[in-house]
This record gives sequence, C-alpha cells and structure tokens, in this order.
Amino acid sequence: MSPNSIEQRVLEGQLGVNQLFEFVMNNAEAMDAYSMEQAIFSRVMGIGLTVMKGYFAQKGTGDAGDVLKLEDGTTLK
Repeated sequence: MSPNSIEQRVLEGQLGVNQLFEFVMNNAEAMDAYSMEQAIFSRVMGIGLTVMKGYFAQKGTGDAGDVLKLEDGTTLK
C-alpha cells in the first residue's frame, strides 16, 4: 500500500476519529467546555487534513498532459 493511497488515509482518518472520542471520554470531567471545544477543533482539523490528502490521493495529480481540449473546442497548452 502506497503511503499516499486512499486506503492509508482512510485508516489514518479512522484512527484519528477513534483517538478523538477516546480523548473526550478520558478528559470530559477535567476540562471545561471551552477548552474541550478548542481541543476537539484542533483534532478535527487534523482529521480533515487527512481526508483531503485522501481526496488528492484518489483524484491524482490533475496532469491532463501536454494539451487540454475544452468542451468549447479551445485547446490549452
């Protein structure tokens, strides 16, 4: 499995979500709502980055080759 494969990103995302819930369960009593919200937001942003990396792994480079022909017939180089 390639380090940039969608499968790898799914596994990382699942691990991140599991760790997020574990963090909340382990720290709910000790943290006030504002601090918990900050901690959750930070972790969710990390999970979102992993998901975007998965998107780009699936999407590819976007390289359309030397020439790109548009629907209207325009050719771009």
